[in-house]
Amino acid sequence: MKPCDRSYYFGNDDEKIFIQEWGDLDKPVFFLVHGFPGCSEHGKLVSTSPVSESFRLIAIDRPGYGKSMPQKDLTFLKFAQQIKNLFAEQQIDKFSIISVSGGAPYALAVAYLMKEQVLKLTSLGGIAPLTFKNFKYMNRIQKRTWLAQQFIPDPVLHFGVSRVWEKGLDKIEEALFTEMDGFSEPDKQVFKHADIQEVLVEATTLALKQGPAGVLRDIKIFAKDWGFPLSEVTCPVTLWHGGLDDVVHPRFAQDMQSYLPKATLNFIEHEGHYSILLNCRDQILSDLLPIA
Repeated sequence: MKPCDRSYYFGNDDEKIFIQEWGDLDKPVFFLVHGFPGCSEHGKLVSTSPVSESFRLIAIDRPGYGKSMPQKDLTFLKFAQQIKNLFAEQQIDKFSIISVSGGAPYALAVAYLMKEQVLKLTSLGGIAPLTFKNFKYMNRIQKRTWLAQQFIPDPVLHFGVSRVWEKGLDKIEEALFTEMDGFSEPDKQVFKHADIQEVLVEATTLALKQGPAGVLRDIKIFAKDWGFPLSEVTCPVTLWHGGLDDVVHPRFAQDMQSYLPKATLNFIEHEGHYSILLNCRDQILSDLLPIA
């Protein structure tokens, strides 16, 4: 896997975020927003595409993950404002966005706040607002997240999640790849690839190394009102979703398509939650490139 070309920190001393970049500075900009959990190391999976020479990839560690500082009062719009400030400093005017899974609300907030600058947004296996209406389509973890936010006081929730971290992260590889029965068949095949497995283990370990702050903040804001109207996300949005996705139910993609005014759903029947990025990667990236 290709290491990044540049890495740096941005922001105030108490709100620093870590950024990695791949590609030439004069190429079209793709902004990658990782999932839940995750970090900028996922950019390695994108940077190995044959079309990667055609764009500049900017990937960040969301606050509380990887090397970015936790932000107690983080919201989707506050995150978007930080990205707006980052791109102003970098003198980036126009760009496109790639979001993965739980990164969708963060990416959509950026598209909402920076609507004059975002050309396109692509969401891979993205979540939709978690509500009582779509509760039956949530997986076990999503149901627990929604119920925890609704009924468990924050101090109790923080204590419970923190206890998990006391057991350490030295068995990430075992947890991810030993018990494979819960994954779809296409995802299992992706996990068997040695390079992919290495990146996923490395990214997950790094994402969670500093503690549960990022996870706790995501749990808190995923299950609440997202704080901005999806109907005012005006850029073209392509929703890529696998028919065998057992992490984020396809119903969430259908819901999101109904919320967004310029959304197109690419439903790939034979793909899972993780496999769609790897198996459809080049097509996804090519779709974001400007038409020559």
